Amino acid sequence: MMRIIRISIAVFVCSFTVISCNYFSKPQDKPIAKAFDNYLYSKDLDGVVPQNTHGSDSVSIVWGFIDQWLHEQAIQHQAEENVKPNDKTIQDQLDVYKRSLIRFQYEQELIRQKLDTIVNEKEIASFYEINKENFQLKKPILKVSYIKLSQKAPKIAMVKKLFTSKDLRDFDLLEKYCFKYSTNFSLMDTTWHYTEELAQILPISKIGENNYENLNRIFEISENNTLYLLILRDSKFKDSLSPLAFEKQNIKNLIINQRKLTLINQMEKSIFNEAQKNNELEIYHK
Repeated sequence: MMRIIRISIAVFVCSFTVISCNYFSKPQDKPIAKAFDNYLYSKDLDGVVPQNTHGSDSVSIVWGFIDQWLHEQAIQHQAEENVKPNDKTIQDQLDVYKRSLIRFQYEQELIRQKLDTIVNEKEIASFYEINKENFQLKKPILKVSYIKLSQKAPKIAMVKKLFTSKDLRDFDLLEKYCFKYSTNFSLMDTTWHYTEELAQILPISKIGENNYENLNRIFEISENNTLYLLILRDSKFKDSLSPLAFEKQNIKNLIINQRKLTLINQMEKSIFNEAQKNNELEIYHK
């Protein structure tokens, strides 16, 4: 029987490649697949194949959809044979889920319409000051300037001198040099990074955590015919206070989340009070 079903589906899928898109706009009552007492019709395939998908690609997508439908129907049938859908426990769970889903949708719409998502710098700074104990670093973070060069790059000694200089003219010269010879560089990055993030682009582990306090000196690392020049601009260690700049986005998210909770609580209180005012809520005393 399954072989017959598969042959029928295969015929349909093959014909899918030569039938125009109008095929699906016409009434089609004949099923293309059957699983127990359930049927799959051609109209159920509307939207399955993305626009501008043709030939073997469209065939593969349609076949995959039909095959997945058959699998799901078989598994669902077996589950329902062992757990009856009208079981009171199942129905109670469905009722709870339905109520939760309706309430969630209502809350999301309320948030979409009324939540203020603008958080200014003063609010962020105030939140940080009040909650400093919650912003302890769990891992070290670094500010790093770096230059990645071929070991055959010219004038390395000059580059090192320019790299440690505070003269703006030297910075301009170094930047021009990097644009010409460096495959990757960052000279004035003021962003904090976790060490594992830096390790994706730099051999930062070769510096060693014991050297993280050695700021504004050049670390020179050679690896795979590549020369890395690194300067630690700043560092913060595990269990130290995380900088405000590093926590800004996190704080913004926390403030917005607090606003969400406040908005929902106000909504709940308002609805409850209105229901009481209108005598919609009653307690029957014995």
